[in-house]
Amino acid sequence: MFSMIFLAFLTITSTLDIDVWVDKDNAVYQPTENLKIYFRANQDCFVAVFNIEQGGRITRLFPPEGDNGWVDAGQVYSLPPESADYDYVIEGPEGTETVIAVASKDRLPDLYDESPGIISKSLEIYIEEPEPSTLRIISTPDDSRIYIMEIFSGDEEYAGQTPRTIVLRPGEYVVTIKKLGYRTLTRRIWLDPGERRRVFVKLTRY
Repeated sequence: MFSMIFLAFLTITSTLDIDVWVDKDNAVYQPTENLKIYFRANQDCFVAVFNIEQGGRITRLFPPEGDNGWVDAGQVYSLPPESADYDYVIEGPEGTETVIAVASKDRLPDLYDESPGIISKSLEIYIEEPEPSTLRIISTPDDSRIYIMEIFSGDEEYAGQTPRTIVLRPGEYVVTIKKLGYRTLTRRIWLDPGERRRVFVKLTRY
């Protein structure tokens, strides 16, 4: 009886298979969050991992250029690798992206390779825009110019004059207040989703 069960197990596990998952159980992310992708094959094989963006653009995430994509059975691989000096950062817009892992015993497979022996698994990643934040800036004196730089993107924009209420995506910003004849004032702030923040500033003359 034991030998029959053992033989059946060998038969089942002889089929090539691959799993792919991310670091969140629900696979729901918001812009500026980091994303980690994992995959594991049950046999030594060649693996390619692709990302299909909402607009249809396809990017090969693994293997890197010049690598043949050979992986060891049972080993968990992470993307980006632990040794990488970069992260995958969710940018948006809101919608769904697809990660597809493709495995082959014979060669590095293409995304749409339907040859015998090719195994693929897909995973959907959902991107949600968080509830916007509101920033109210009041200054002394009035009519001071407001400049806001988003830390994540590095983009700075003129946002009008005080007093002013500005709707922003949650995140970290540098707010700069300027007025001719006064010292420029700069503040770094963090806005949580749905937060309503008031900032009062007093500029001093030169």
